[in-house]
Amino acid sequence: METAHLIERLWASAMPMQRLAWEQGVCAHAAIDAGRIDDALAIARDAVMHADADGRLAATGDSGLVNGGALGEALCLLSARGDSAAAEALERQRWWLLRWSPRDDEGVVWHLTGRSEVWVDSIYMVVPLLVLTGDVAPADMQYRMHREHLWNAETGLYSHRADTVARSRTRAEPWASGNGWAAAGIARALHIGGEGVPTEMRGRWQRDTRALLDAVTSFENREGRFPDILDQPDRFTDGTAGLMFAYAAFTGVADGWLDASYADRAERWLGGALAKVDECGLIWGVAGAPHFDREGTSAEAQAFGILALTAQQRAKNGT
Repeated sequence: METAHLIERLWASAMPMQRLAWEQGVCAHAAIDAGRIDDALAIARDAVMHADADGRLAATGDSGLVNGGALGEALCLLSARGDSAAAEALERQRWWLLRWSPRDDEGVVWHLTGRSEVWVDSIYMVVPLLVLTGDVAPADMQYRMHREHLWNAETGLYSHRADTVARSRTRAEPWASGNGWAAAGIARALHIGGEGVPTEMRGRWQRDTRALLDAVTSFENREGRFPDILDQPDRFTDGTAGLMFAYAAFTGVADGWLDASYADRAERWLGGALAKVDECGLIWGVAGAPHFDREGTSAEAQAFGILALTAQQRAKNGT
């Protein structure tokens, strides 16, 4: 099927799906990368309308502390068109992440209200936005500290959650989508930041992400899909993780920090996930919303399908 038509189908199924802040954010990224700027601006306006007094964008009563950060790119576009409310909301979200969001004494932000936990998901929500706003040192600090709490040197994979006060892993398993959030988050931060990311930092982020993609490769099955918990092959397979890894790999190839062989892997991962798209454009065989602990469907899977397809085109075109 032609890529443009497939993207339209994926988008059509994504739009009516119920979404929380991070899902709105990743849908905005998909809209931006697919050239659907009016849709991204509409998402940005809604995020501003639903910002809370703390500065969290698209706050809808969930317990997430950092998820609104994923909407920063869309607000930046809206602000550039002279929308002062968007500019003010983006600045409040920025300072929420830099200073006001609850965090450990060492400075790493916690993921949920009422818990002293860091989640690997936050790498995607926090690091790209801080790069976008020019706060590259705080972006790197958050990345380093999430990595310190969650990355496992023995496996090269991330655990999902850790309590920074108790100094224990509250979900030690290498959740496939969690590792996908880390790979996709740093790939997006590198893509946004370009030469604005200092040389040492850029090289380290590239090496870490390359190593993560190498580590997850050994867990794919014959269909190019990944078990929901990477080292538990009897679990259901999660197509979203494959789409996240494919997006990161295609982005690295397009941006020149991964060699072309990674595009071959990404093709397998993309194909494995999109083999389960139905006639309406809905991707099945993914970690399902709202709890992502069983097979179902999700807005983030739809968005990452679009993100991976657009990154595939960039890699093919060398742009």
